[in-house]
Amino acid sequence: MKSRFKILTIGIAGFCLLTAAPQSYAEALPQAVPVLISAPAVQQAATVTTKPIKEKNDLITVDLSIPVIEGLKDAHYQEELNDLIYRQAMKDMDTLKTQAAEEVVHAKEAGYEMRPYELNIQYKLKADGGSGSGGMFSLQILTYTYTGGAHGGTRSDNYNVWNEQAAKTIELKNLFGEGYKAFIDEKIKQAIASNPDPYFPDTFKGISDTQNFYIERGDAVIQFAQYEIAPYASGMPEFRIPIATNGTPGEQPTQPEAVPTQLVLNGKPASPEEAASVYKADSGLLMIPLRASAEALGYTIQWDAERQAAELTRDNQWTILQQGKDEYVYNKMAPLSLGEAPVIQSDGKMYVPLAFFSDVLKAEVTSEGGIVSIQLQ
Repeated sequence: MKSRFKILTIGIAGFCLLTAAPQSYAEALPQAVPVLISAPAVQQAATVTTKPIKEKNDLITVDLSIPVIEGLKDAHYQEELNDLIYRQAMKDMDTLKTQAAEEVVHAKEAGYEMRPYELNIQYKLKADGGSGSGGMFSLQILTYTYTGGAHGGTRSDNYNVWNEQAAKTIELKNLFGEGYKAFIDEKIKQAIASNPDPYFPDTFKGISDTQNFYIERGDAVIQFAQYEIAPYASGMPEFRIPIATNGTPGEQPTQPEAVPTQLVLNGKPASPEEAASVYKADSGLLMIPLRASAEALGYTIQWDAERQAAELTRDNQWTILQQGKDEYVYNKMAPLSLGEAPVIQSDGKMYVPLAFFSDVLKAEVTSEGGIVSIQLQ
């Protein structure tokens, strides 16, 4: 039976047993013709609940949060998709259990102690398929595996669906036209050229016919696997490209903000150097120097050079963020996505989107008349 689903997957280099089979997209033409995405007048959002599976023994630890989709218009498609997601999780678990059993035998024969394997599955609902997301449903499933060694690896499976009576997969050419490949390639090349340090030199040659992506807050987020175009410390690199809209109700691409002339932190103007370092990302979001701003708000910062991660603490507040990952963890709750990952620029400073201070640190943030003010008492 021909599958109705197109699974967009990026994952662990060499861990092919857990990689979904690729499918082909049509070849792109040189020029992109942006497609205007309209939202239905009123459309109920889909929801996602969790089916947990946990298991632990001497060989393997399994902790799965399997998503169960509810509320898509096409109930039959929804049932098939839920079944596909569940079967993939079970396949991953069975595969890793088999590998662990084989490894323990080899370990005994070779005289070394086996490290227990791990399998963890989490998910993130990126777009709910309602009017607020233009009728687009986007679900990301993250599968982490550890099979010994210095660290494990993560695979990302993305499911992008038009929430219609007859649901169908969303493809990049639906969002950006027949010339989508040349259009997206140029956007990514520009982004890498503006900040080349986190990437392998001269590695990106263009997106693939089966390019992984998800949809979030009016953007198509192009995603690459670990090690594909960057080292492990950079995680899974992402590039946000706004989807054209026609002004009907629905999520719109983030509007660019003017670069401020003054940065005020807890009522005190930041140094001219810090204020001048604020810049606007390609997404239009303002990027703020993390250390100077957070310390002015009373936070202590610890830097993990190996992980390229910053850990912030203040009283009973705690957050951690990592270079290249649009995942901001606050007090060990589910990570937030802010539309831009933390980035280390050529000046050696880490920058974060302005929303980090309001949405994660819960500070009062205003941006008006060329002055950005961040207040946390």
